[in-house]
Amino acid sequence: MNETEPRPDVFLATAARLWFEDMADRGIVVTDDALVIRAWNAWLVVHTGIAAVAAIGRPLFAVCPDIPARGLDVHYRRALDGEVRVLAHRFHRFLIPVIRSAVSGAAHEMLQTARIAPLSVDGRIVGTITIVEDVTERVVSERELRSQILVAERARAIAEDASQLKDDFLATLSHEIRTPLNAVMGWSRILRNKVDVKSRDHALDVIERNAAAQLRLVEDLLDMARVISGKLRLDVKAVDIRPLVQAAVDVVEPSAAAKHITIDISAGPDRRVVNADPDRLQQAIWNVMSNAVKFTPNGGRIDVRVTTKNRIVEVKVTDSGQGISPEFMPYLFDRFRQADGSPSRRHGGLGLGLALARQIMELHGGSISARSEGPDKGSEFCVRLPEADLLGQVALSPRSSANASTLVGIAVLLVDDSDDSREMLGIALQAYGADVTAVASTETSMEMLLGGNMPDVIVSDIGMPGSDGYELIRRVRALPLPATQLPAIAVTAYADAEHRLEALGAGYQMHMPKPVDPAIVAEAIKTLVTAARSAPKS
Repeated sequence: MNETEPRPDVFLATAARLWFEDMADRGIVVTDDALVIRAWNAWLVVHTGIAAVAAIGRPLFAVCPDIPARGLDVHYRRALDGEVRVLAHRFHRFLIPVIRSAVSGAAHEMLQTARIAPLSVDGRIVGTITIVEDVTERVVSERELRSQILVAERARAIAEDASQLKDDFLATLSHEIRTPLNAVMGWSRILRNKVDVKSRDHALDVIERNAAAQLRLVEDLLDMARVISGKLRLDVKAVDIRPLVQAAVDVVEPSAAAKHITIDISAGPDRRVVNADPDRLQQAIWNVMSNAVKFTPNGGRIDVRVTTKNRIVEVKVTDSGQGISPEFMPYLFDRFRQADGSPSRRHGGLGLGLALARQIMELHGGSISARSEGPDKGSEFCVRLPEADLLGQVALSPRSSANASTLVGIAVLLVDDSDDSREMLGIALQAYGADVTAVASTETSMEMLLGGNMPDVIVSDIGMPGSDGYELIRRVRALPLPATQLPAIAVTAYADAEHRLEALGAGYQMHMPKPVDPAIVAEAIKTLVTAARSAPKS
């Protein structure tokens, strides 16, 4: 053996030292400076199926042909020049041509890192040492961690977006409530100081208009709360959709006229009957119409078409307004979303109208959709409902015909614990000719009835301290004739379908949600009293 060649015992001593160290979880290959394998540990035997006796004494690249095949032999040349090389775990096969399971013997891929370093003795490089480590579990864990981080980032982004949306909504809600409230309070104070007719009439118009705006805000919020909690109930019946569309148009007509917007309706002579809650369906159509009026400029046009196609009744509302951008279209029916939510936006509202319309239509088993060619190109909304199998009768009275003689000769017992509400409705019914007795409690009402002062009709609030309106009507129905047959109307702030059914079940003939139009209440009283007087006496 040449004096300059390393002695075999050098490799054996080095291999033995590494062999007995804790290397059971990684592979170790030792070569001489000719890259002939001098050590091959048990880990490599297990995972390659190549015995140590079959590897030791053979060239590294003959035993591991993937190294030169993949151009990795250069790292060994550099190791012999004194460089340390670390190869990342992107390698599925590095030293090991076929990796086999120690249990089943099945071939599989392994993610590996390989550290290639020079082996030196007394400062002289005599070969190389390669340490191969299975990092599959580590890489999988890292990937899972990265995935978890991405999920957490997405959740954080969603939470931040929801928080921002909440902040924007609260700011918008504050603005939308305070603006009409400012007008109501301001003009109320003006009325205290200015009593001329012109100022009074204008003040009352402003107060009524802004109170109505606040009512819409409250109703939208309550309806959305009911939708979210699953408590929005429908009173479904067979209805002709055409009067509902006309009623929705009638509501927005003043706003459209103020902007010189033309509304054209085409509904045809035939009835378009669907199974729906007429109030909720009208609300959905009104929300669409209101949206069209809001975003259509002065002098614009809105076309409303009611058609039936393949037993699907469609209401299409097409406007010449500002249109919808492609970016905002996916969020159009999301609650609290507005294309422009900045303080400088031109249009008010909470961003609930279209969200409510979608929820209402979906509860009916229908749908609502929108399309637009883009900004300043108008938009089209389409409300769809299945046609009803059975035709129904629709009783819809968009306008009241009550006048000063409607209730002449009718005695009304009005029960409401709110002084303001009782006074307002009492004065209004007297203006229609009624003889009104107004009381504040169930007990006072019963004292009057038991004393023989029998009215023609009872109009009662529901939510009252002590004995409520339900208790009142139950006690009335338990009285002897004729009190037990008295017509009764519940006028209440409990406005949902569940309370309506409860009121009717308790003994009322009608349920009217507050705030009420006194003219509608007058018509209802007239209808009930006329029917009661014409009915045969028991």
